[in-house]
Parts: sequence; C-alpha cells; structure tokens
Amino acid sequence: MPYFYLYDSYLQDRSYSNQLIRLETTITDLGLQGKVGRLTLLKSIRDLIENALRDNTDTIVVVGNDITFSQTAEILALHPKITLGFIPLGPTNQTLAYLLGIPLGILACHTLSSRIVEKINLPKINNQSFIKSAEAQGVATFNCENHYQLSVSYPHYYKICNLDVWGESDQAISNPKDGLVEVVLTPHKPKSWWNKFKKTPASSPTVLPLKNVRLDAVGDSLSLLIDGHRVIKTPATVVATGDYLRVIVGRDRKFK
Repeated sequence: MPYFYLYDSYLQDRSYSNQLIRLETTITDLGLQGKVGRLTLLKSIRDLIENALRDNTDTIVVVGNDITFSQTAEILALHPKITLGFIPLGPTNQTLAYLLGIPLGILACHTLSSRIVEKINLPKINNQSFIKSAEAQGVATFNCENHYQLSVSYPHYYKICNLDVWGESDQAISNPKDGLVEVVLTPHKPKSWWNKFKKTPASSPTVLPLKNVRLDAVGDSLSLLIDGHRVIKTPATVVATGDYLRVIVGRDRKFK
C-alpha cells in the first residue's frame, strides 16, 4: 500500500532535525516507506495531496498537528477510499492525537504499523467539510433539526463538535461515529456589581446532539473559527451528512 508523508512547514525548524531523523529511521525499520512532501510557501497542501493521489497513493500520513490534519481531512472529503494516518510532532495543537489514541512523536509509527482503521464522520458547515469543531461567541439563535428554535439573551461561547473536547471530564468528548454533532452552549457570567462579591460555581454547558443546526447572530454577524484555521461568518448551517473519512487510530482512542 503506497504511503505518502505530508510534513508541515514548521518542521523545517532546526529543533526538529533529530526527531525527523529518528522518525524516518523508524518508518524504514517498520517497512512503511513512502514518498515525502513538505509544505512550503510554493507548495500548498492541496497541490501535494493531488500529486500524491495521481501517483496512486492510498494512505496519506500527516506529520504535524491538528491544523495540518484538519486541512488534509477537508481535502480528502472527496476521496473516501483514501486512508489518513497521523504522526503528531510538536507540543501544541495536539488534541486530535489524544482523541484518536495516537502517542506523540516516534511511537506514533507503531500505531501506523498496526493499522486499525475507523470511519470518522465528516459533517459540513455551509457546505464545506470539517472534522474537528467550529467555535464562536456572542448572542445567537439556533434553528435545530428544522423543527424548533433555541435563543439566548446574553453572550455565550458556542462549540459545535465532531471530534473534539469541550470540558475536562471523560464525558465532555464528542463521538465522531454517532452521525451527530454536539452543539455546546456555555454562558458567559453576566457582568454585575453583585457578581463581584457573590461566589457562584462555573456555569454548566448545555449540550445538544443534533443532525442539523443553523446558527444566526442576534445583531452583528458572528465569526466562527473552523478547525482552528478557517473563519466564516454567520449565518452558518451545520449538517451531519453521513460522509466519512478512513482514519488510522490507536487502541486508546476515546470513542468506540
């Protein structure tokens, strides 16, 4: 099975040199060799992936972080037969590695070698695929399942999750195989003179598992950050489409 390794541009920093040498040695030892493409100012992620697909690659392995993985997943949404692997390198933006049960660094090669494949949902927001989540804050209304409406009267933090976390407990994790997205509404504490002195517990979020939801701003439009790298404005419609991506996961993944 031909592998293609897609390296994020930040790995060109000299601080990653030794890790990359060890990584490539481990890949060779495990018999997982393949072509390598590196993101640069002149080589976009789409160009690298399209070239790999023309070379009949059937497994693309992201070497990077959540953003590299998400950008790749968005492009592969049109190629459901391609399998996506992940070798997370670097200390930041590594939530997906945790959820997929993939260790950071060289040990991820052994997860790749084990090749446990799960089909991960790919919902759409304004008809564009995403894999992780969408985030916004402000005052908004939600049209849920084209059936009922939910309105908030003061600012909330909103997170629409497919493969993400929204809290610290084991239950605050979305399941990317259930055919739903989790819409999480967390209120901002209203500002008042009394709240300066009143000790109240942190507000609990409201979690709505939905197949279809439309988010509209009350007043000025809201900006939604999609998968940590793309911004759109409201109105925004999120649909759990039934589309999926084949992803190599670890035995310690946080969903079943």
